[in-house]
This record gives sequence, structure tokens and C-alpha cells, in this order.
Amino acid sequence: SEKTQNEKAGPMKAGDIITCPGCGERTVVKLKKDISGWQMSAGTPVCALCGKELESEETAVPKAVSARDKLAALLGGEVETVAIDPGEEYRKGCRNCAHLLEHPFKLLCAQTQKEVDPMDSCPLFLDRKGE
Repeated sequence: SEKTQNEKAGPMKAGDIITCPGCGERTVVKLKKDISGWQMSAGTPVCALCGKELESEETAVPKAVSARDKLAALLGGEVETVAIDPGEEYRKGCRNCAHLLEHPFKLLCAQTQKEVDPMDSCPLFLDRKGE
């Protein structure tokens, strides 16, 4: 017979992935804070989807290694990695220019002596990394 997560790693904590006995869905454990007067006691583990209080005998999915694995387990599939390439022109802005003079109140261009916006582009651009 399979051991529950509680038998392996102690009590449930917020963020653990389980199969909820109330709604039957894979979900994340959420802690419901108990407040009496001005005192807050330890939280009670509840299902993030239906709000059912969870007990120690609930069956849990083995703890995921990373946040990406937790998300994949919650969504029931693999999370696709997306590569974002802003292109060649992305670096050619005043924010990456060697002529940019940063001042607490405004940004100035050392070549034109004008106030600039970090997202501006200019024909006088000189890459700061190529100094």
C-alpha cells in the first residue's frame, strides 16, 4: 500500500500538492488562519479549490522538486519552456548606451546634452558593453 505524504514528511504544509477527498481534484494545500481576538493560532490545512479541511490520512501526490514540477503536477501535464528573443535592436536603446548620464532627477545624453528616455533610440548609440 502507498504511504501518504503525511507518513513520509510529517504534517501537510502550504504548497503541498494533494488529491482532495472533497472535490476529487489535484490541488494545492492552503493554510486557513484561525484568529480569535488578537491572537492568530496555527493554520488549518484546507483545499485551495473547495475549501474542505484536510486531515492527516489524506492521500498526497509525492512532493515536487521545483516550482515548475509543482505547476506541471497541478495542470496535469508538462510545462513548456518558452525562449524569448527580443532581437538585435533590443539593446540599441539609451538605457544601454555609453553616452547615458544617469542623474537622480533626469537622464541626459552626453553627446546631445538633452534629456532622454531610457527606451529612446539614437543614431549616436555606443554599446556600453563595448567600452
